[in-house]
This record gives sequence, structure tokens and C-alpha cells, in this order.
Amino acid sequence: MSEVPEISARRTVGLRDIPRVLLAPRQVFARVEDVPAWRWPLLILLTVVTLIGYATVQTGLIDREIDRQVQTQMAEIDRIQRDVVERSTLRELYDQQHKQGEFLKLLTRMRVIVAEPVQALATALLVAAGLYGVTALTGRKTEWHTLLTICVLAGFVDALRLLAMLALRLYTRTLDVDTSPALLLRLLPPGTGGNARALALAGGLLTGLDPFRMWYWAIVIVGLAASAQLPGWRAWLTCGLCWLMAAGGRGGMAVLMLLGVPESGAPPG
Repeated sequence: MSEVPEISARRTVGLRDIPRVLLAPRQVFARVEDVPAWRWPLLILLTVVTLIGYATVQTGLIDREIDRQVQTQMAEIDRIQRDVVERSTLRELYDQQHKQGEFLKLLTRMRVIVAEPVQALATALLVAAGLYGVTALTGRKTEWHTLLTICVLAGFVDALRLLAMLALRLYTRTLDVDTSPALLLRLLPPGTGGNARALALAGGLLTGLDPFRMWYWAIVIVGLAASAQLPGWRAWLTCGLCWLMAAGGRGGMAVLMLLGVPESGAPPG
């Protein structure tokens, strides 16, 4: 009787399985149990994502990028308004651009340090909740701790994606980077490849082909099958639909951001 708790504790996944889940998820999730083994991995995940955001701020790329945008806006104001408004009014416009730049710096710092960990937490909870509902509909015994453990451990793939983006930002000296094929669209010369909205939609959909995002869903599928929560085609179908909805949502958001942009394919008047 004294050996039973020892065997149960030895089978439960934990911090030591974080590196293993990235390369051999089936071996890890074959030992998962319906216990709150996700607590420490979740804390480590949020800490890593926060540190990556802090490192991004410390590189100075945020200030450099926003300062460049402010200088561009000021040059545009100078070109259009220089001979139209008084010098005092021109100085006020410059001051407004500087204030907007400082505010944008603050928002961007908060996004990479605060919003990214919140997004990681929300992703784990929402995906686990969705899988819980689908599993319950199939009539199987749902195990919340098991599903949440799978999603939290799979979330370390997204931490690797953020780390790769940090490396790309340091290499290119810009914040405008991506780890998906959508990055190729930014290499197109202006005015080619169709109108801006079509390119935005294509870019949002191509983010679904990000190898890190596909790696994430592959780990979730393996976890569902290995833990017998949602085996077979049900796991593939559920995760595939989630992947498609996420890609479609990113594409839709990209188009909404460009609703006011005129189509570049239209000939100039």
C-alpha cells in the first residue's frame, strides 16, 4: 500500500517533461493523469514569455521603431503644412506627434511584457475549455487537469516562437518580423501582388502555416490521443477546425485594419 502513492507520483508529468514534450510528446502524455500537474509548468511558461518581452524592450528596438515612425510623420507634416500654417501651429503639430510617439512606446512595452503572458494564459485556458466541451459531447469521461496540462505544455512551442521572433528582430533591427510564410508577402514591391486588402487576408491566412503554430497543434493532437481524451479522427477534426478558425480570425483582423486603405491595384486617377 505504501508503494501506490510513489508509483502515482512517478507517473505524473512535471517540469522535467517540458523539454521532452517538444520532441517526444507521446511518451510524455502517455503518463499524464487527471491531477493539477500544470501549475508549475504554467508558472514557468508565463515567466519565460515575460522575460522574452522584457528582453525585447531592453534591445531598444521599440523606441527606435516608433521614433522612426514619428520622424516620418513629422516630415510629412512639414511637407504638407510648412507653407500653409503658422510656425507656432507647426510646433504644436510636432509636439502632438512626439506625445503620440511616447504613448505608443508605453503601449508597445505593455503589450510585449504584459499582454503576451496574458495571451499565453488565455490560450491555454480557452483551448482546454473548448476541448473539454468537445470531449464531453463525445460521451467520454472528461479530465480537466489532463486537458489543461496538455495545453500548457504545448504552449512552450509558442514561447519558442517568441524567442525566434526576438532573434529575427535583433538580426533585422526591426519589429516587423514573422515566423510564418506571411513574411514573404512583405518582400513584394509596393503595388504588386494585388490590392492591400487581398494581401492582408492572404497574410493572415498564411500565419496559419507558421511551423510553430502547426507544431503546437500537432502536440495537442498527440496529447489527446495518448491520454485517450479525444483519440482518432475526432482529435484531428477538432484541432483542424480550431486551426482554421484562428487563421481566419487573423486574416479577418488584418482586413479590418485596412478597411480605409484604397486598393493598390486600382489605377491612379
